Amino acid sequence: MNPVIGRDDVIKGEAMVKKKRLLTAIHSAVLLGLSATAVPAWAAPPDDWQPELAAAAKGVRGPSDPFQILLPRLPGEVLGRLVVELDDMDATSFMTREERQIVLTPPYPLGWGQHQLRLVEHTPDGGVVERGLWNFEIRKTAAFREAEGRVAATLTGARRISDKDLPAPVPKRDTANGSAQLYGAVAEGDFRATGQMDLFYNSQETLMPRGIPHGNVDLGQFLLTAEAGPVVARAGHHSVGPDSLIMQGFTRRGVSVGLQSAETGAAATAFSLRTQDVIGFTQGFGIGDDDNRTSGVVLSGRPIAPHRDALVVSATALSSEGPSQFGALGTGMAGDSTATAGDAAGIVADANVLDKRLRLRGEYASTRYDFDGKGRDTDWDGILDSNQDPERDKAYAGLVTFTPWHDKVIGNQPFVWNLGVENKRLGTFFKSPANHFGLSDRRLLRGFTDVNWSGLGIQASFGRETDNVNDLELLPRTATTQGVLSLSFTPQLNMQPGPDGNIPPLPWYGQPMFNATYIGVDQDVEKAAAGLTVGALNTLTTLSLSGAFSYQTWSWSLNHTLGKNTNFINMTADTQSRSTQLTANFRLGARLTVGPMVQYNKIEESDPPAGFTAKDSETTTAGLNLAYLFSERVTGNLGVNSNRQKTTDNTIDSRSLDYTGNLSWVVFPARGAQPGFTLSLEGQYRDVDDRVFLTNNQNTYQVFLKGAISWLPTF
Repeated sequence: MNPVIGRDDVIKGEAMVKKKRLLTAIHSAVLLGLSATAVPAWAAPPDDWQPELAAAAKGVRGPSDPFQILLPRLPGEVLGRLVVELDDMDATSFMTREERQIVLTPPYPLGWGQHQLRLVEHTPDGGVVERGLWNFEIRKTAAFREAEGRVAATLTGARRISDKDLPAPVPKRDTANGSAQLYGAVAEGDFRATGQMDLFYNSQETLMPRGIPHGNVDLGQFLLTAEAGPVVARAGHHSVGPDSLIMQGFTRRGVSVGLQSAETGAAATAFSLRTQDVIGFTQGFGIGDDDNRTSGVVLSGRPIAPHRDALVVSATALSSEGPSQFGALGTGMAGDSTATAGDAAGIVADANVLDKRLRLRGEYASTRYDFDGKGRDTDWDGILDSNQDPERDKAYAGLVTFTPWHDKVIGNQPFVWNLGVENKRLGTFFKSPANHFGLSDRRLLRGFTDVNWSGLGIQASFGRETDNVNDLELLPRTATTQGVLSLSFTPQLNMQPGPDGNIPPLPWYGQPMFNATYIGVDQDVEKAAAGLTVGALNTLTTLSLSGAFSYQTWSWSLNHTLGKNTNFINMTADTQSRSTQLTANFRLGARLTVGPMVQYNKIEESDPPAGFTAKDSETTTAGLNLAYLFSERVTGNLGVNSNRQKTTDNTIDSRSLDYTGNLSWVVFPARGAQPGFTLSLEGQYRDVDDRVFLTNNQNTYQVFLKGAISWLPTF
């Protein structure tokens, strides 16, 4: 039965409908207002949208830290058009895209200092829009852009667990030795400091560089360097300036301070180095002894501003005192600690013109050298017995090289050809304290050339050198003419993949390499003196032939050398020599490597000086080395070597046989701050049968158990 609806119910229902309509209208108006400011996820973004680079998580950005680029809400097609560039290199393949961010992991550790990250969008119409550009710095800490340290240290302990008939003095049964290389660097702004040092340890003091009584730990070479803008300072073992006639191979302990300009290439360096090198914890920086010190200055510049590489000029001046290089341990003549002194100065100009095809190098130098320094006290009575005056002399050197082409191609192969001429004159008394082993009393004129094309190399030179440059009356003059011709050939095999995609196998002769070298030297006397008469003096010829052949799992080589020496004044016997060597290396399977070797030498004498008898000598050497890889951490080596020597006059008649063996187990390898440990068993056996000098006979062996700790941390 339906209820009866009254008037009040009707009025109440109409009110509720009006209220509902009003709420609906208000809700629609709110949504309409919001739609004017909100962009749906599927709508196109504004044309000027910009990303944001998130700050580094640790406050400073490290070399391998990932980059997080925050994006506004973008549709998928826009995300697919984004490209990331790191230091002008496309790094898109190393990034991952998400709806609101891009994460880029550097493909390699970035170097310390300033870098650049760029985000671009390739638009559908082919344009490129730069969305973000950030300059950032790779730093170690907030205080230093760079701060690193490295250690490479090893310590080996050995115990001789068995031996037989070791020659006296018998070494200690338990020994240990080790070394450590230390390196550190810090940098901030335009300041940079580095340091490196070598340390040595040996339980036997007699085997240390300075011996007893300087302890079991000592210092080798070290170098501290500090740079601040144009200023560079160094302390420790180093060389200064370019090699020249007055300073060559002169690496010594000392200090130097210089100024250099990156804009002009000019540099000036003042230095003070120890004349006689020193090692160990002694002498500090090496400049405390004014009787053993070389000091000077080096200036260099590039005077042609628009073409800085076209001409480089350097000048060096130095003054020195120090021990004679000929004295025992460099201590000079008897009783003298200061045996030599001298001054030297030189200038070098090196030019590259004609698009660097022509090089012109000229050098001039002069020296004032006192061969006995402050004088010599030969009888140790405190009174100088002699004091010679310093000798002055000069030297010059010129070099011209020419390369006709830089990009010449013949038969689709690059063709390189260089030729040159060298002229040098070093006075009889020319000598610099900073070039201890430099020659003097030489006048040289030499021409040379070399060609390289399609695996063929040709080097040739011809020169003439004379001595007694200053034409001293009591000295003879000899002339030496030398010619050198060297040919090398490495055929270029076609190793391009075939139609099946496979690389063709090597031919039956493998990948060969051939070489032939001829050297001819003639010496003649041009001016008679000191018992020498004008005429031929000596000739020497050498011819070397070699061939090497490489395959995928083995290789072999053959070398043969012929020599002939003829002495025309009968001071020594004439000789003819032959030497042949055959070596090979085989990898059998994945674990065994075999390396045999045999060498035969023979020297035949003829026309000996009066009172001497010509003799022939033969030496035969054979060896075999085996290496076996038991596992990644366990390896074994075994070697045997036989040597036989004999002369026809029976002054030498001996045979020796040597065995060596090693079994090594890397218990655990060094990884960062975790040290590594290697255990090894080593043995040596030697058998010598000398039929002339019976005291040389040996039949000995010794076996060692060794443990080595290695440590390779980085900080």
